[in-house]
Amino acid sequence: MTKTGDNAIDLGLHLPFQIAQLHSALNAQIKVILSRYGDLNLAQWRIVRVVALGIADTSTAVRNATGIDKGQFSKMLSVLVERGYIVLHPYEDDKRQNVIELTKLGRASHARLGPLLDARQKHLLASLSEDEQAVVKKAIKAIAKAANKTDFDIPVPPLEGLD
Repeated sequence: MTKTGDNAIDLGLHLPFQIAQLHSALNAQIKVILSRYGDLNLAQWRIVRVVALGIADTSTAVRNATGIDKGQFSKMLSVLVERGYIVLHPYEDDKRQNVIELTKLGRASHARLGPLLDARQKHLLASLSEDEQAVVKKAIKAIAKAANKTDFDIPVPPLEGLD
């Protein structure tokens, strides 16, 4: 029997469980910060952040950079437009896309929250040595690449007892 406080990492569960546990903890942390200092949810913040940092500005590129699924991304764009954080312009090279531009409010929100999230990033990285940081970055890339494989050369046992 496990204790209530045990988590996937402490229990030695498979890597996907451990990554999911870490993902949940990181999301919980950022949600507290966002709710304390702003009025954007996590998906909305990620869109604002990616555009503000100049990582991407077209709808598909921003969606890919943020990892938000198409349906949620479309809803978040609508909310951000409605609330005055962004404006959308037609993308001349592909009429199915838009260029996302931050408004004065969007830039102000990023100016307020950006330094807090930069401090969070420094805090997280400070928990690792430079060598550990390099290993983590390399490991994340390798695991992300390996995660694309879905076919494994093992026989799949039949389900028994379903008669």
